[in-house]
Amino acid sequence: MNFESMIPFEELHNEGENHYKLRAECIDDVVQLINKIQKNVWCIKIEQWGTMPDVEFEFKSRLTLDEILAILSNQVDSHIMMLTLRLLEEYTGKRR
Repeated sequence: MNFESMIPFEELHNEGENHYKLRAECIDDVVQLINKIQKNVWCIKIEQWGTMPDVEFEFKSRLTLDEILAILSNQVDSHIMMLTLRLLEEYTGKRR
């Protein structure tokens, strides 16, 4: 793969998209969410620091914040994701 020709994540834009970020207790929680919204998500970025299982998940979608929260409300142990989900420009990583 030629990484030099790849478009940076931040420069990919689709009309009507929202750019979100959240924190999760572990990568498995994020994978479960991706599986539920896979047709409505693109440009995903998952970051983990050190040996902690916590991850930050950044993604773009046309889904609204309320639609994503409704999906998360049906996912077991998603409270951290629900409490930290924000539009990228409002994200702090802190729980509401």
